[in-house]
Amino acid sequence: MKKAFVLLLMLFLLIPFLGTSAQDQPVTIINWWATERGRDTAATRELHFQLARAFEASHPGVQVALSLYPNRGFGTRVLTAIAAGEGPDVWYQFYAPDIATQGFLEDLTPYLEQSSVDEGWFESARRRGVFEGRTYGAPRDAVSGFIVYNKDIFDAAGMEYPTDDWTIADYRETALALTDLDNEIYGVGGIEGGEGCMMWSPFSFNLGGELTSEDGRQVAGFMDSAGTIEAMRYCLNLVTEDQVATPASMGEQFGEITFMSGDVALQSISDWEVPALMESDLNWGVVAPPRFDENTEVVPWADSYMYYMWSGSDNKDAAWQLIEYLTGPEAQRMAAEAGVWSPNSPAVWEELGWDQDPIKSVSYNQLVGSTLTPNYLRSQFFFDCVYPALGDVRTRWIEGGERDLETMMADATSQAQACLDDGYAGLPAGS
Repeated sequence: MKKAFVLLLMLFLLIPFLGTSAQDQPVTIINWWATERGRDTAATRELHFQLARAFEASHPGVQVALSLYPNRGFGTRVLTAIAAGEGPDVWYQFYAPDIATQGFLEDLTPYLEQSSVDEGWFESARRRGVFEGRTYGAPRDAVSGFIVYNKDIFDAAGMEYPTDDWTIADYRETALALTDLDNEIYGVGGIEGGEGCMMWSPFSFNLGGELTSEDGRQVAGFMDSAGTIEAMRYCLNLVTEDQVATPASMGEQFGEITFMSGDVALQSISDWEVPALMESDLNWGVVAPPRFDENTEVVPWADSYMYYMWSGSDNKDAAWQLIEYLTGPEAQRMAAEAGVWSPNSPAVWEELGWDQDPIKSVSYNQLVGSTLTPNYLRSQFFFDCVYPALGDVRTRWIEGGERDLETMMADATSQAQACLDDGYAGLPAGS
């Protein structure tokens, strides 16, 4: 009788636990927002879900609610959600580091102090997330800029392929030689023929000019300097005087990378464009960017998308676990092997043999030598202030037919500097 009572008591005590499974345990849900660009391949979408599921498998009790949005308007969508108190826990974007002054980014420094994940990152990728000695972003990838060329166009013209020791003068001469307007063959793509030439391409570092100060707050003395004026002249002349750049109508069809038309000999691209090229039928190769002249070395251009954590997140520890995983070697290998993103770590590139690959090694050599942050990533107000001012110069030159570039660049500098000054004056004291 006593034994039966004891058994009944034990059963009573176990009742709350009977039927409990792993699915019934408390689960932390992390909202990860991501985006797709127009030139992304189908593998890009699939990779996001693969990464989310792989993370969940190694982090019991944490689930990822993944939302994929179109690239257009994605930044506004994120900031609108944050303003409404409904921001994602984790997302990626390409903010200038001083966006940290706005207060919506979590300082990742304390998390990194307890982690070793950042020890393997490219320096170019690491510095993208650092502001005043604190880290606010972690690199999703690492890319550099280089030149893609159409082998068929070179072969048809009987010209040798470009080599890594060429200069910007060689680039222009090659473009002139290969342009055949009667047959709609163009020497260069659309990026080189406008303000993009001075921003998101290696030309921005190798034409002898500079748009902004290192911290992005000053354009006076940079944007209106003699070197930058001549650099901008080089870019604009590709459209008008040289007539080697693709027309705007081609850009409407193929976007910035008009090389994809098959009718362009040369174009500045980055690793972000390589997956689409890999899926194309084009006969192409890549080469290092041209240097300024025979007495200079190439100045590498590098960039990275960055993962951020919302400072208003209710699940910061779990959000950090996701960021740590996504920027670590396992996830980086998955992205590389899927042909979607290039890894943020030189060790992963080397493990994959990319440092010796005929295509990938061109980018790898640029990444390991990168020391400068692109000018459009130095100030949170660049796209409000500098970009439109430089766009006005292009419009006045190409559409308005003006040729007094010194005055045009002076006007643009004055406009951009006033805008930058207003922007920084509106920040909290000490920012």
